[in-house]
Amino acid sequence: MAEKTAKIEADEALKLLEEAWAYYQPEPEPEPEPAPVTDDRQPDLFQYANAA
Repeated sequence: MAEKTAKIEADEALKLLEEAWAYYQPEPEPEPEPAPVTDDRQPDLFQYANAA
C-alpha cells in the first residue's frame, strides 16, 4: 500500500517546522528522590557478620 504524502517546497516546510517548534515545551526534569533516612540505632552490616 502506498501512502499519500503532501509534497511541499523546502522553504514552506522549514516555515511550518519553525511554527510547530514554537509550541514545543520539553517535559520538566523529574525531581530527584530524597536520600533514605538512616536509623542510627540499626547496626552496620559488618556488625551483623561479627554477631554469629
